[in-house]
Amino acid sequence: MRVRSIILVILLLASGMRSRAQSNYFIEDPKVFNGGLILGMNFTQVDGDTYYGYHKVGLNAGGTVYVHFTQSFGASMEILYSQKGSRGEDILESPAIGTYVIKYFMNLNYVEVPLTLHLIVHKFDLEAGMSYAYLIKSSEWVLADQPVLIDPEANAFSKTDLEYIFGMSRKLYKKLYVNARFQYSITSIRPAGRIPLGYGYGNEGQFNNLFNLRFIYLF
Repeated sequence: MRVRSIILVILLLASGMRSRAQSNYFIEDPKVFNGGLILGMNFTQVDGDTYYGYHKVGLNAGGTVYVHFTQSFGASMEILYSQKGSRGEDILESPAIGTYVIKYFMNLNYVEVPLTLHLIVHKFDLEAGMSYAYLIKSSEWVLADQPVLIDPEANAFSKTDLEYIFGMSRKLYKKLYVNARFQYSITSIRPAGRIPLGYGYGNEGQFNNLFNLRFIYLF
């Protein structure tokens, strides 16, 4: 509820801040500040586990505030609920039960605050920046023929994640935009010593690696 209240206050403040500034990109309703709502999906994997591919799909939703310094240059801050993690499968053979599938699940739910700079080039909004995320909930388990022990404390994830961001947006219709981003952890989300035995790769720990596709509606 606290996060929702913060988002609501930011959007109310941004929607009331009008000026005479002109912008080619936001020509429908030119302002110095624009508030907006975001809804989309993350396509994620975790580097440093033993699986590959962006098989985990999660929600990416929240609010944003844009400030436009010039017609082609600006910045934004977002407050998001962002679901990340990993999915994996191994097909194995057993003398007792024959062919069977081991399934791995990692769910990481964050409150995330991205800060990005924007440059408008030929109606494309190019962005780059950083994101700070705080882990509010995590779960990890394996479905296999034998139980796999994962200890919530011994195998705990780091509470914070710092990522770099590169992305691009394009107007779809009036105040509706589509945004695509790539994000990658700068700091490890779990050191190598806390990864469950047999589910880690390398000795540098684990890192969020994701693309997202979002729709943004600006006020």
